[in-house]
Amino acid sequence: MIAAGGAGVVIASQSGHRLPALTAEQDLQLATTPVDELPDLPMLQPDRLSDRLHAYQMSKRANVLRVMAEAVRWGERGARVNAISPGIIITPLARDELDGANGAGYRRMIELSPAGRAGTPDEVGTVAELLLGAQGAFITGSDILIDGGGTASHFYGPLAGRTPMPESHTAESHTAESRGDDVHRADAQGDDAQDAEGEALP
Repeated sequence: MIAAGGAGVVIASQSGHRLPALTAEQDLQLATTPVDELPDLPMLQPDRLSDRLHAYQMSKRANVLRVMAEAVRWGERGARVNAISPGIIITPLARDELDGANGAGYRRMIELSPAGRAGTPDEVGTVAELLLGAQGAFITGSDILIDGGGTASHFYGPLAGRTPMPESHTAESHTAESRGDDVHRADAQGDDAQDAEGEALP
C-alpha cells in the first residue's frame, strides 16, 4: 500500500466543500464502505442524485472522507496521507473550458472570489510539497482547500445564493487532477515520488 514512513496526496476538489453537510452515518458509509460496494449505497442511487453536479460533489466529498479514514490505516506503517481540494487552476484543459460554453460562469467564479484570479499548477504543487515533505510530518488525514477563497464567496460572499452553472465537465476538474484521482506516493525519505492508483479512493 505505502512504504513505511511514506506519504501520499490525493487530489479532490473544491466541489466537495460546496455539498451540504451529510449525516454522520452517510459520512461513515462514504469513508469506509469497500470500493466495490460503493455503487450500492442508497445515497448514490440515481434517484437520490439531483444532477451531474451533485454526483460530482459527492465523489469529491468521498475522496476527502476516505483519505481521513485511510490515514488511520496508513499510520500503522508510520505513513501519512492527505488531500488537496483545488479550485479553478489554469491548465491547458481549463483554458479550453474558460473559452467554452460555460466560460462566462467560470470567469464569474474567478472574479468574485477573494483572490480575484485562478490558481496555478505550481501553487498546488507547493502545497503537495509541504504535505509530502518533512515540514508536513504532523499533517495526516487532512484536506487543504486551495481555491483563492472561492468557496468562502460561495457561502458568505457575492457568489452566495447564485444558481450553480451546469457542470458537465468542470474547469476545476482539470487541475492537477487532470490525470485522475491518483495517490502520489513517496518512499520513507520522500524521494522518487510516483503515481499510483489510490486504494483510499472510490
